[in-house]
Amino acid sequence: VATDFSDAADLAIERSLRLARALDAELCVLHVFNDGVWRTLMNVFDVGSWRGPEPAILAREELSRRAAGLAARTGVRVRAECLTGAAAERIATFAASERARLLVVGQRGENAVNDLILGSTALKVLSRATVPVLLAREEPLADYARVLVATDYSDCSRRLANAVPQLFPAAECTLLNAYVVPYEGRMRLAGADDAAIESFRARERQAAETGMAAFVASLPDVPAERYERRLAHGFPAAAILECAASMATDLIAIGRHGGSPTEERLLGSITQNVLYHAQNDLLLMP
Repeated sequence: VATDFSDAADLAIERSLRLARALDAELCVLHVFNDGVWRTLMNVFDVGSWRGPEPAILAREELSRRAAGLAARTGVRVRAECLTGAAAERIATFAASERARLLVVGQRGENAVNDLILGSTALKVLSRATVPVLLAREEPLADYARVLVATDYSDCSRRLANAVPQLFPAAECTLLNAYVVPYEGRMRLAGADDAAIESFRARERQAAETGMAAFVASLPDVPAERYERRLAHGFPAAAILECAASMATDLIAIGRHGGSPTEERLLGSITQNVLYHAQNDLLLMP
């Protein structure tokens, strides 16, 4: 779990503690001290009058103190790591080098002025990480009870569907596939009536049902009954958000990339829509 000692990071830490306890896993609390930001402050403000040790030393000491307190309070194995550099890059690289099962980040940090919806560091971490990333938004009052897993039957979706039951063994899990009739609007403009459109929708739903059955069968480590299956007609992002709301979902899980690679430089277009509009915690699979 990454922390910059902000309130949002504290929410991420509390969620991480719950997950670590449920999985009997070690929790590594990581702070990245951005020395470039500190040099900028030195140039802008009269920091010479600020008496005290170097900020990097203070950050390391504060992190160690907090990690020890978390371990004592919860009984979870907690390790503190303090690095220096650009936060997003160091966080993503460290998670990969540690072969972490999961990387947890808060929605916004202490410097979220440039982005009113999602902190810029969190967004960069989401786009760079090579391990699953959990974006913690809500106060973790309980373990996750209901997880909605979006699937387009891709390899990324398959990795996601395999990982979710392992990461959240006590949660109810639902697979959702959203289907549409390609160019339905143009068909109507060309004169297609409601009956014709409905026949095309029925055909797409049948294809979605067949795809769902094949997808579940391709998950050898996940019992078929582990997932409830749902199909929804409509634009995928809207369908995911509507289904999450109707199910009172605790967590939405989705592949990091969706749509054509040319549609978005950092994250897939569907993923970005869900990321910015969902109120839930979000799990992203690279």
